[in-house]
Amino acid sequence: MKFLDYFQINVTTEHAETPAPRDKKYSLQAPRRRSMNDDIQDDFVAIDFETMTSCLTSACAIGMAKVIDGEIVQEFYSLINPIRDKHTDKEPNRKIHGISLVSAEKANTFAELFEGVRLFISGLPIVCHNKSADIAILEQLMDFYGLSGINTSTAICTYSLTGKSLSECCKEYGIKKERHHNALWDAEACAKIYLELIGKPIINQGGSPIFGKNSPMAATRNIDKTHRHRLDDDQIKEKDSIFYNSTVVITGVFEGFESRDELALRLQSLGAKITSSISKKTTHVLVGSDAGPKKIEKIRQLQAEGHPIVLLREHEFEKLI
Repeated sequence: MKFLDYFQINVTTEHAETPAPRDKKYSLQAPRRRSMNDDIQDDFVAIDFETMTSCLTSACAIGMAKVIDGEIVQEFYSLINPIRDKHTDKEPNRKIHGISLVSAEKANTFAELFEGVRLFISGLPIVCHNKSADIAILEQLMDFYGLSGINTSTAICTYSLTGKSLSECCKEYGIKKERHHNALWDAEACAKIYLELIGKPIINQGGSPIFGKNSPMAATRNIDKTHRHRLDDDQIKEKDSIFYNSTVVITGVFEGFESRDELALRLQSLGAKITSSISKKTTHVLVGSDAGPKKIEKIRQLQAEGHPIVLLREHEFEKLI
């Protein structure tokens, strides 16, 4: 018997023989509203559209990522029933994003989605990669349906800021291209790129199945004591490294290293001292996926107090070495 069959049989039996327990009474409180940082530069909505044809009015998908205080706090994705043109039935862009006309025509129109989109943006600045396309799509859709209420005049374009394609930016900043041309994924990538550009990269958005609990490194987070101390000068290979005489903390999971000991040994050979906790003496923090939230909070606190702690992600560390 399969586990799921066994589970379903037992659940059915228990429900049949055991009366449902009375609902427990809890002391409930309204949600708390945490105050936001004074810096509004990292509050915005990243947006991306996919179209069915070359006409900008043929939007067939929308993705949005809302960023508050430098963290993605909310996401929105929907297919859109596209405004038709002479190329619609040929689905020319399906080979790019994989969205079929059959699927799109079962979705809501942009007019039906608009109020939700407007409320999601809520007056925040819009960020997109290639403003001449995404903002033009938004404006043409609003014009076609006679809609208003979304300000596009303050839109920020990460393509104009970098001069590079989304793929090139993802490569430069170590953002994995998992679902390029999925509107939500592209919006997330755009948000991460903009945060990189303003010096507030996302460094704690949780782990992934590849780098999470089942990764080789997850079981070897501890660092041997012999790999923590600073080596004598005659044992250090590269004294011109930025890690010479540095104090480094390693947090999170790293794709290219089997263990933290391997990372620690490499840093030790460059003249670093490895510690386990963030302090005023910390000079660098090597941050992987699923980084410890308490460590990140401590880093932000010390940085705000004026301590110049440098954060390095895995792709940046690899470039340096």
